[in-house]
Amino acid sequence: MKQFSRALAIVILFAACNSSAYKKGRGGLEYKIISDEKGPLIKYGEFMQLNYATYYNNGKSDSLLEDTRNSVGPMIQMFDSVSTPMAYYEILRQLRKGDSLLIRIKTDSAFKGEMAAQMPPFMQKGHYLITAVKVINIFHDRKQADSAQTASDSLHNAEQLVKDDKAIQDYLKKNNIKAEKTAKGTYVEIIKPGEGAFIDTSVVAKVNYTGRTLEGEMFDSNTDPAKGHVEPFLVNLTSDRTLGVPVIQGWYDGLKLMQKGTVGKLIIPSTLAYGKFGRPPLIKPNNILIFDMDVLDVLNKDQAKVAAEIEKGKMKIRQERWMDSIKAENAKKADSIKAAKPEGKK
Repeated sequence: MKQFSRALAIVILFAACNSSAYKKGRGGLEYKIISDEKGPLIKYGEFMQLNYATYYNNGKSDSLLEDTRNSVGPMIQMFDSVSTPMAYYEILRQLRKGDSLLIRIKTDSAFKGEMAAQMPPFMQKGHYLITAVKVINIFHDRKQADSAQTASDSLHNAEQLVKDDKAIQDYLKKNNIKAEKTAKGTYVEIIKPGEGAFIDTSVVAKVNYTGRTLEGEMFDSNTDPAKGHVEPFLVNLTSDRTLGVPVIQGWYDGLKLMQKGTVGKLIIPSTLAYGKFGRPPLIKPNNILIFDMDVLDVLNKDQAKVAAEIEKGKMKIRQERWMDSIKAENAKKADSIKAAKPEGKK
């Protein structure tokens, strides 16, 4: 991986300075393929496994904008002319396993017409956006691609968990927090111990919560009216899906160290939260999350069924009120339009 990074940097520097190295494509695209020309070209309907990095070149240096090796890991995508824009399709069909590809486009072409206003302020016209692609593998069918994606995700999660664990330990040390680590990797801080049996897969936990990133930015809460759902939340740890909606793995993992009445925190590595894709815009890829947890009650299945039915009833009422407000707003707009029309005109 490090050797590939160094080689890629050399290729980008060479290609950025050598315009003749690029061929012309559609829509302002220019490209250069580095290949040993061994092996067959990719075929329509096959799957490409690749890493890519995007850079902004100001004529003097490259600034990294995105690199899958540092975020989501290798990507696998089908090669076809339906999901791939034709300008890129015509370039990608020239690739083989092991090839490297450089695509560049001037900011003028990338951000033109209606897109002009979306050009970031640090970019200038006449400069280049450069995308470097490395074709790791080519798979003939979806079964092969899915198997490779599963293996890639497992490797990414293992590597990311090590990074997250180090970051969490540093956070705990900096803030003088004592927390117990579960076998899967969630850290649990008990602020106020509860009573009774520990939560397990036979119960549903009724909780209040507030979620924040490791940096302290709040993204959700069922106690803050601004989030619009101030109701205790049912966390279903049983196999009966009718007793609650699914939650992230870190909740299932950490709640098992809590009891009825426990007040504490769950510090959850990204691999047990929203992973390499995050939940934009508030939760970024590979974000470690912290949840303030207050376990209000622990319900058996029969109790949970009653609580779930009550919650469904409340949700139905909220939905009906919301629909009524939409209808009222639409009626108000219709009346305003009618009143604004000159008399006698339709």
